[in-house]
Amino acid sequence: MATTVDQRTRIVIHGVAYPQDPRGMTTEEIREHLFLPEEAAIEVLDHEDEGALTEVGISWAKSVDGKVVQDHIRRIIRERMIHIV
Repeated sequence: MATTVDQRTRIVIHGVAYPQDPRGMTTEEIREHLFLPEEAAIEVLDHEDEGALTEVGISWAKSVDGKVVQDHIRRIIRERMIHIV
């Protein structure tokens, strides 16, 4: 599980489930897991000094329309966020 941050919208998604620790995943594995196109850049940040928080940052090419970005964020929330019942 990791916090996922979209740099364009500033949306922070807490509790995104990953099949393994994102620090051990390749960029392509993360891209595939989060349904992201090539126009999205991914950066994994490890904040060990903050209680081993792992953050996955997503940055988008300027050519990508804002609606496309929002659609991807909605899909990540719907399909990859941990839901507590």
